[in-house]
Amino acid sequence: MMELLYEAVQPANMIYTILLGLAILYALTVMIGIMDMEAFDIDIDIDADVDADIDADVNGGGFFLEVLSFFNLGRIPFMIIYSLSALFMWMMGMISNHYLGGNVSYSLMLLIPITLISLIITKIITTPLIPAFKSMKEGVKPTEYIGMKGELLLPISPNEKSQIEVIIEGDVHRISVALAEGETMMLPKGTEVYITGVSEDKSFYRISKDDII
Repeated sequence: MMELLYEAVQPANMIYTILLGLAILYALTVMIGIMDMEAFDIDIDIDADVDADIDADVNGGGFFLEVLSFFNLGRIPFMIIYSLSALFMWMMGMISNHYLGGNVSYSLMLLIPITLISLIITKIITTPLIPAFKSMKEGVKPTEYIGMKGELLLPISPNEKSQIEVIIEGDVHRISVALAEGETMMLPKGTEVYITGVSEDKSFYRISKDDII
């Protein structure tokens, strides 16, 4: 055990140990009730079948949200994905650095591949859990957002989706949105917008910079 702890705090392994330590600290705070389990949750609200027809010209926030969705963020609580990824990164980092002799340069070179492999393993493990978490979300009575004001979390332009943050009675709601029909301007991150409608399939809401309801 002491040898494992010694290896874990070596410079080549320190970044993995810190990431795993944060996950363990979070789990402990949840268990003793200091922090709510959804404190760091990220709600992306992207379904795999909604944006299947996105063309190659999708850029900015839309592409970023698609990448997050690929790794099940928005379908599985963020801290579950983070904790599993941190664990796999720590395991692979410790093993690889052991055979590389604890070389910091090699450790840095392997950081991105190890991160990607860990995310893919986490995606494989968490994908079967999606229906369970979806059922939990569907069990919550939806909020009527139309008419409310929110703040853009990512830039948005016509034919591209983004996400806004709406605060209702102290609770933060993150909602998938697109510009209202007829809107042609690009809006930067942080812009205050109004929710003016909802899509026909109710998978996202329409927004405008002006309250046109």
